[in-house]
Amino acid sequence: MNAATLSGGPADRSMTWSLRAARLMGWASFGLAVAFVAAPGRIARTFGLEGKENLIRSFGAQEAMAGISVLSTEVTPAMWSRAAGDVIHIGTLATGLRTDDSRQHRNVVVGLAALAGFLLVDSLIAAKLGSERTRSRGEARDYSGRSGFPKGRPSAASASAAERQQARQPAMAAG
Repeated sequence: MNAATLSGGPADRSMTWSLRAARLMGWASFGLAVAFVAAPGRIARTFGLEGKENLIRSFGAQEAMAGISVLSTEVTPAMWSRAAGDVIHIGTLATGLRTDDSRQHRNVVVGLAALAGFLLVDSLIAAKLGSERTRSRGEARDYSGRSGFPKGRPSAASASAAERQQARQPAMAAG
């Protein structure tokens, strides 16, 4: 990863809002990963998911991988992956609705609302990133201004002419 991206340097200023939002969600994934790995028992008790501590720990690993992916170069699929993870988390948390404890039931409802919000944000960011990087249907890329030469066609032509001239001089001197 580019050091300027981490430091808030010049690379940050050239990012679109959707890429900045994705990076923020990537860092949020690391925070969630720490919580899931460090306190699975407390999370399980809060949401009526006792006995699912190992599943919660695995969600920590999933969030860590999501954070790494979002902070990599392929951000759009990573954001869709985060959205898919949100769906899995919603499904798991919804099992906590079966609890008889009214406090846990309320916590589950609040947690489901938060997860639905994360799902919406992740999906919006992923869709925006995808639209920024996709050409319109039927739009062809124009490569007519490219020569394939590092310094352009005129520079390559003059270099080629100079090389031909040098090749002729030793032949003329010998003849």
